[in-house]
Amino acid sequence: MVPSVVLAVCIGLPWQALMGQAGAAPQTKQPVVSEVSAHDNSGLPPVPQGTVTLFGGTIRELDQVRDRIVIQAFGGGDTTMLFDARTNIYRDGSKVTAAALKRGDRIYADTVLDGKNIFARTIRLQNQSAGQSNGQVLAYDPARKELTVRDTIAAGSVRLLLDPSTVILRDDQPVSVQELRAGSLVAIQFRTDGKGQGIANRVVLLASPGASFVFAGRLAHVDERQGLLVVTDPRDNQSYELSFDPAAIHTTLDLSEGAEITVTARFNGRGYVATAITLMRSHQ
Repeated sequence: MVPSVVLAVCIGLPWQALMGQAGAAPQTKQPVVSEVSAHDNSGLPPVPQGTVTLFGGTIRELDQVRDRIVIQAFGGGDTTMLFDARTNIYRDGSKVTAAALKRGDRIYADTVLDGKNIFARTIRLQNQSAGQSNGQVLAYDPARKELTVRDTIAAGSVRLLLDPSTVILRDDQPVSVQELRAGSLVAIQFRTDGKGQGIANRVVLLASPGASFVFAGRLAHVDERQGLLVVTDPRDNQSYELSFDPAAIHTTLDLSEGAEITVTARFNGRGYVATAITLMRSHQ
């Protein structure tokens, strides 16, 4: 089984298409009590549906009356998003109210489009002394014991130190730091010291260049001219993008959308390249 974060790193997160400014705040609002809205779900429409995208950044502006925040993305640029009583807000796993939001807070938000606006379905306040990073290894400096990772959300590099307490795992088994080669996909849990330096507590190696994986599910999209397959795993409804060489994989299979297939693929540091395709059941 391949964690969903692996695909996100390889093909890019859909929130990158939402980096423009959101539109004006809705005109209809609940009466204001103190500094926050007197939220009442009974007068609000259902939560907008659609593709949920992950957005991370720092709160630069906060308007508790109009339920509007401006986020400075970790990779740069400002984006406006809306929230209201339908938004679930968490700090360290515990649900809190909108009053907990402050300028300067680092947040991760699950968002959807509500018309032309970006609406936050869930906001998670990040603990300033701990965090997570998912991305691709750019380099490891053994002299400084410094790991540089291109973070999926930050759209930039993150530098973390490794110390004797750092645990490095692959398939739940400890491995040496030499396995952290450039191009590897990793998930990291880290803490910060008193000076703000990140120190990795746990590094999980998700994929290394040259490693093989098996994907099984429904063929959601196929482009034989471009050599592209998109497979949707029914277990988690996640879609995985794989490339293939039509000239190298000679097949008379009915690769029509909706067919159930199994694909053996190799991770090359940039994405997944199919080496074998098996048709399990054709589309009816």
